[in-house]
Amino acid sequence: MRIVRLIVLGLVYGQGQRSWSIGPQIGLNLPAYRSSEKVQKAAALPGFTGGVAFRYPIKSRWALVSGFTFNQRNSAYLVQESYPGDTTVGSFRDEYTVHVTNDGRLELAHLELPVLVEYAIKHIDQMRTYLLMGMHVGYMLFYKNYGTTQVALEGLDFLPLFGFSPQTRVIIAQGPIDKARVGFRRGDVGVWIGGGNAYAMGRGKMTFEVRAFTGLTNIFSRPPDTRFYNGSVLFLTGYLF
Repeated sequence: MRIVRLIVLGLVYGQGQRSWSIGPQIGLNLPAYRSSEKVQKAAALPGFTGGVAFRYPIKSRWALVSGFTFNQRNSAYLVQESYPGDTTVGSFRDEYTVHVTNDGRLELAHLELPVLVEYAIKHIDQMRTYLLMGMHVGYMLFYKNYGTTQVALEGLDFLPLFGFSPQTRVIIAQGPIDKARVGFRRGDVGVWIGGGNAYAMGRGKMTFEVRAFTGLTNIFSRPPDTRFYNGSVLFLTGYLF
């Protein structure tokens, strides 16, 4: 909360000293997660991003950029796990392999406060080209993890009795993904880099930006032995008054 107060005070103070800008920004983002768990398939799905941006000029080429941004990151995934199993009935022991397949979709939504430094590479009256670098803190508003789980057995000795090979996989269970298997921490911290163009339009400036973000915090609370980091590429457009 201290950093929020500092930004607000800086903007209020700067109103009497320099010209600062405020306005909406909207766009799409593509998630770029990093995980310690092996994933057989991961497809990035576009998610909505939008919020309010602040820009406070420091020098002719330098400015402080901040604001509040809602980011929704969506992805489809396929995770497969295999481990040995066995069943003992009397003196008979049947050894086999258990295959668990999770085919799901993950949706994460964060409220984020970026604090970025802007440097203008090119600056003329009607147009500005700039780079952005900085960090952000985020708070997870909600998450959704849904799809199907399938359990199959392979290598059952009794299969030849029914005309099957022992290497045939037999699906024994299928149902929704166990939501309690995965848990997330609320807080997140990350590093940003990007750039864009701003064009004079009416009383303000129209902006077009591309930003890349990589998380520094493991946002998985469970499983405890799995690490999962946030990340995304954002395509933004906005208008600063």
